[in-house]
Amino acid sequence: MQSNQIKVFFRISRATLSLALLSALCCLLLIIRAVQTEQLRGLFLLWNLFLAWVPLFFALVARRLSSSVLVTKSRQLLILVNLGLWLLFFPNAPYLITDLIHLGEYERHILWFDTVGFFIAALAGVCTGLYSLQVTHQVLNQFINSVLAWFIIAASIVLSGFGLYLGRFVRFNSWDLFTNPFYLFRKSFQELQNPLAIQTTLVFTLVVAVLYVSMLILIPNRDANLKNAA
Repeated sequence: MQSNQIKVFFRISRATLSLALLSALCCLLLIIRAVQTEQLRGLFLLWNLFLAWVPLFFALVARRLSSSVLVTKSRQLLILVNLGLWLLFFPNAPYLITDLIHLGEYERHILWFDTVGFFIAALAGVCTGLYSLQVTHQVLNQFINSVLAWFIIAASIVLSGFGLYLGRFVRFNSWDLFTNPFYLFRKSFQELQNPLAIQTTLVFTLVVAVLYVSMLILIPNRDANLKNAA
């Protein structure tokens, strides 16, 4: 009885476990660099990687809430709140790709090692984001038809591309929606006239969309029925 409780308590999906291992590898590489060089440069990737996990957390909570046999109105509201928070933080996952631009600022004699570390960080962020996108897609399919679910997913990818631009070039953070919402919206509408904003949004929309569809094609959805697993 006790062993069964432990087993249930530690229940975790294969996807989440693989993402945790990938993130652990990223942390290990960054720590090794810090120890060997006695510099803290690059450790900001740990924070960015943490932010990439935030949308997955909200997506998993939404899936757990939707797994109930009887989904009440209050539970539906909680699901919507978590999906909204997922969308707010989702751009933080592909954002790690843009951190590769910092490689030009690092010492050449260990550039090969930094390249590996930055690549693993970007890979971990992208994979975590794609999985959170898939979990969100699963939740949407439970409440609406598949066509509308795909439309919402596509719109979310477009918004994430624009959100990534706001984070990288305008230097907004996800929590600015709560701390300074009026300036955020005003500045966002102004940036829609910026060609760089359009280009960045289109490029990352294309990249994330193709990666997501490729993931659905290549990887069997083994965790679709593990609604209570993380």
